[in-house]
Amino acid sequence: MKTTTPCKKARKQLNQKMKTIKKPDGTEVEVADDYTLEEGEEFAEVETETETEGEEEKKLGKILDTKIDKIVKAIRENPTRSKILGAEPNMEKSVLEVDPYMRKIRPFVKLSGKMEDFVNGVRELAKTGIVSKTKALQESDDTAGGFLVPEEFQAEVIRFATEAAIVRPRARVIPMKGNTLTLPKLDQSNYKFAGIDISWEGDEGDEKEESQPKFGRITLKVGKMIGLCPVSDDLLSDSAINLANFLVAIFGEAIAYEEDKQFLMGNGMKKPLGIVNCGTSKARTSAGKIVYEDLKHMVEQLPAWADAGARWLLTKAALTEILDIKSGIYTGAAVDETEGFPLMLPGFSIAAGIPKTILGYPYDLTDKLPAVGTKGDLVLGNLSAYYIGDRGGLAVASSIHDRFRYDETTFRFVKRVDGQCALSNAFVILDDHA
Repeated sequence: MKTTTPCKKARKQLNQKMKTIKKPDGTEVEVADDYTLEEGEEFAEVETETETEGEEEKKLGKILDTKIDKIVKAIRENPTRSKILGAEPNMEKSVLEVDPYMRKIRPFVKLSGKMEDFVNGVRELAKTGIVSKTKALQESDDTAGGFLVPEEFQAEVIRFATEAAIVRPRARVIPMKGNTLTLPKLDQSNYKFAGIDISWEGDEGDEKEESQPKFGRITLKVGKMIGLCPVSDDLLSDSAINLANFLVAIFGEAIAYEEDKQFLMGNGMKKPLGIVNCGTSKARTSAGKIVYEDLKHMVEQLPAWADAGARWLLTKAALTEILDIKSGIYTGAAVDETEGFPLMLPGFSIAAGIPKTILGYPYDLTDKLPAVGTKGDLVLGNLSAYYIGDRGGLAVASSIHDRFRYDETTFRFVKRVDGQCALSNAFVILDDHA
């Protein structure tokens, strides 16, 4: 027996003329042209004719073409990513070293064509003092010329600087499009959250007390950080990849050192306002040194909400002072704090090493804080409450004249940045003796 498949049946129905009938309950349905009306049914006023299979395919194709055209237009006008895979014939990138130890020595294993051109252009500028017309000049550079730094080079410099820094990797870094940025901040100067009073009412009809949050603001205004780096002409004659690795390392280390120094000690005059100058001061117990009472009082003054993530910042000289803090011996009249066992070395073993925490808080050693006995020789704070405004961009220029007698070329890099405490009480600074 010959059967009709659903597909063939559907095609057959498409080629038939169809009529619309109205059921007794008011609903309308389509039926074949040769359908016989039953009791209570009647033909509807509108009679439609279905399209043939070929016409249906043409209509569907037209709809799909229209939708595709709209999608392509939307992608072109509002791209979701700056680069679409396959859209550019040359997507070559530099190959980076993946081993953490080796990456400190040679960030780049292989350079992309764009990076190769940049480094060769730097060498050309250093040797001749003339920048190629094919290179893009940085607006802020002088007549000596300079280059727009490739994104991958700048990213590696910042990564190198971040790994070598203390403040930047833990602070809140805010990209800036202009030279000035003003941000609102909640006022956490007292025990109340944002200065808001929360009242408790006993009866439903009691009058409610009003309270509003207190806001402050922080203004970041970038200053220009300029670094000079002499490079031997022999190095400039070396391979492009070695020069690229050297520039990344030296620029990164220089940025890390200078930024950290200003983020800690800057006076805010055309430079960042450092933590030592924008944190909350705590007078030391004894003049010219650090004692156990200072540590205890600084921990006490740090707000509980800033506890998680807080750390000490100090010099090696300050750490030595803390290592000398002893338990003290009661002599009958008073406690002699110069005697007893060292509190930082409870095991009395030199081989065991120095503990990595002080009263439970980790610490970082730096040479950028002042001498022991002066304000800022010891800092306890939460670095996430320090805001850094990063203008972005790294301008590089060079001169063959500055160190000409020494067969050296001087490179200059310029970076714009600012920083200050967003919440001053998130930092406790050991001050001079009261």
